Amino acid sequence: MIRITQSLGGVAAIAVLAGALAACNPQADKANPPATATAASPAASDRNVRLLAAAEGYETLTETAFDKTSPELAASLTAARQKASEARALLAPDQAARLDTLAAEIDAALRNQNRSALAIAAVETYRVLVSAQDASAQVPVEVSLLDYAGFRYDANAKSRPVNWDQMTADVAFARETWGRISPRVTAKGLSGAFESALSGMEIAVAQKNAVAAGIAVSNELALVDALEEHFKPAN
Repeated sequence: MIRITQSLGGVAAIAVLAGALAACNPQADKANPPATATAASPAASDRNVRLLAAAEGYETLTETAFDKTSPELAASLTAARQKASEARALLAPDQAARLDTLAAEIDAALRNQNRSALAIAAVETYRVLVSAQDASAQVPVEVSLLDYAGFRYDANAKSRPVNWDQMTADVAFARETWGRISPRVTAKGLSGAFESALSGMEIAVAQKNAVAAGIAVSNELALVDALEEHFKPAN
């Protein structure tokens, strides 16, 4: 799904172009193993499907943290936790412990109606779950981590006051992650578009321009979807 958070023709055009490029240049490469150790578990393909299904609920919670009502967010959290509980056995002990810490932070954020804290804790939970995938993942873990970086950047941009320092760290993480995976992106138009999106995020932070930051991160998140399609095996 292409995620565009603002009705901007330029953003939409880049997303559509990137999607077309990705569709013409699919890859069947396997991902590098995630840095965090993972626990012994069922078959790899089933494992990753379950982890991504669990992560999706927290992605949704992050995306909607600033817009939905408290009851709607509570309902989303209940659904996300159900999926996460089903995937918990796939996590290493340190990952499971981190999930528990973040669960407490999410509860506190909901209780205090702190939308920024909710979005950040939810996207950190997303990171734990996607990082637990193993080397059989069709789409490299780095692609999910670029999603994570974009959502963190967006949440910090929507905070009041805007958290520019954290946004600087978020785009630095995205840049480092992109450096690990960019050599594997064979669609030059897609690669160039992603470079431009990251540059836009960096410039927006340097200028402390919240509007530009929103446009740039919308580009980045849309292009992550194109990267996902790029790495999926051809039918």
